[in-house]
Amino acid sequence: MGFGKVILFGEHFVVHGCEAVVAGISEYTDCSLEVLKGKPGVEVVDKRPAVPGYIKEKRAEQQKAHQLVLDHLKINTSVDGLRITLGGPLVPSSGIGASASDVVALSRALSELYNLNLTEDQVNGSAFVGEGGYHGTPSGVDNTAATFGGLISYKRKDSRSLFQSIKFAKPLYLVVIGTGITASTTKVVADVRKLKEENPMFFTQLVSQYNTLVAEAIKALQDGDLHALGFLMNKCHDLCVQLTISCNELEAIVKACRQYGALGAKLSGTGRGGIAVALTSSAKSRDKLVQELKDNCPEAKFIWKYSVTNGKANL
Repeated sequence: MGFGKVILFGEHFVVHGCEAVVAGISEYTDCSLEVLKGKPGVEVVDKRPAVPGYIKEKRAEQQKAHQLVLDHLKINTSVDGLRITLGGPLVPSSGIGASASDVVALSRALSELYNLNLTEDQVNGSAFVGEGGYHGTPSGVDNTAATFGGLISYKRKDSRSLFQSIKFAKPLYLVVIGTGITASTTKVVADVRKLKEENPMFFTQLVSQYNTLVAEAIKALQDGDLHALGFLMNKCHDLCVQLTISCNELEAIVKACRQYGALGAKLSGTGRGGIAVALTSSAKSRDKLVQELKDNCPEAKFIWKYSVTNGKANL
């Protein structure tokens, strides 16, 4: 099993060594395996309830990711192959951590089938390797959230994953909105890297602003200051726009969320499609926002309600 996730702070900045804040959510991908005696290779039966086009769009990247996990764990399918069946309630779309939940679930299933007895840290490491098939240069944040769940801060330092649970004073009532657009994470990450290389001073300024912002966001979480947290989510979205990772659909969704009562709203994850996340003050205001989006925001193709309480993420 591998959890889905929502990035609250840190899109793309985390790839370049900054701290991210991520909420693991209760929705997950599960994986079952069947050994194909005398039939080499890998077959994938993907039964996940994905948004239209997602599974086809990601098929080649998924094949590469699965092979990276198999190679990392030294699983040889040249004689006896494997049938990988994926399912579970997580709805794969760009930005929800579906690729990480895939390789985490696969790593756990392989550990069970082949008696590898992987620790949680080893599952996380295996999934990080697999994420390279999807992301080219993975940050490590998605696989960490998919492995451990809950609300965490995360950063990569000297090729190591550094993460810790964040204690927070008030529940988070979130609305996650899908554009229905599947973006290539590999391409978007490469474009941000190109932006950094072509305009290093501008990029350094954005990183400095972000580092200040995320420190304030963690304090707001710890203090239970949801209004400050929402304000900082809005500021983070503005930085993401400057990274060129937004799009017209995301801008319309974010604007509508703020118009209809969200404390803050921003894109989440890869960008240029995928999802946005909005913070509300209560379950009641969250329900109201969902209805307003259904009635008045045609760009909101998919809408999910989540809450995060006591360090765990629940639907």
